[in-house]
Amino acid sequence: MTQGYGPEFGQQGQQPQWGQNGQPPSPAQQPQWGHPSPAPLPGGYPGSAGHGAMGTGSQYGLGDGVNWRRVKLLGLILLIGSALLLLVRLGMNLASFIGADELASSSTSGEMGALGVGTGLAAIVLFLANLVLSLAMLVLAVMAAVMGRGRARTGGIMVAVTIPVSVALYWIVSIIVAILLLATGMADSGTGELSGTGYRISAVVDALRALLMVAIIALGSYFVHSTAAKKLSA
Repeated sequence: MTQGYGPEFGQQGQQPQWGQNGQPPSPAQQPQWGHPSPAPLPGGYPGSAGHGAMGTGSQYGLGDGVNWRRVKLLGLILLIGSALLLLVRLGMNLASFIGADELASSSTSGEMGALGVGTGLAAIVLFLANLVLSLAMLVLAVMAAVMGRGRARTGGIMVAVTIPVSVALYWIVSIIVAILLLATGMADSGTGELSGTGYRISAVVDALRALLMVAIIALGSYFVHSTAAKKLSA
């Protein structure tokens, strides 16, 4: 009895089956071995779609390469900074308004009471806080403008531009107010010192300027935060 040798000769010595006309079977007719290859997924290779959905879908936008989670955080910090900036700037104007009479009398007598000293120190502290806060928000706004897209970038540019514009507008408004106060007799034409009423008017006008500037800063900050939030929820 003849034993078979592997798959080439079959079992029990049987010869392999040949095709018609004595020709060997074509590769398409030969038995297929192994498991079929898995069909490629939308990512281009097995598992790529799952990696994209779980790895970057919640953090980056669809194809824009923006870290919207970080942009959203920048927008939130800018919104908080806008509220703090409003409090600081209004606090500076309030200190000037309360101590207006003390400031006016000290300019002529050279002496300042307890109220004038207190409001003066408060104004200095608030001025330093305003400077530090403005610089920090300027840096964050530039980061948001560089990292963001669309309205987020527009909002970052709005904040970054408004901060130096606010400083320039302060000096322009101060000069205009000083001219008007000199014309109305609320400021000494020789020394330029303001009266108590003059200090109060100047404080109110500057508070209105601060409200306008901070409103623009808050709007830009909202653009940054809301745009990032929409991208993350899409």
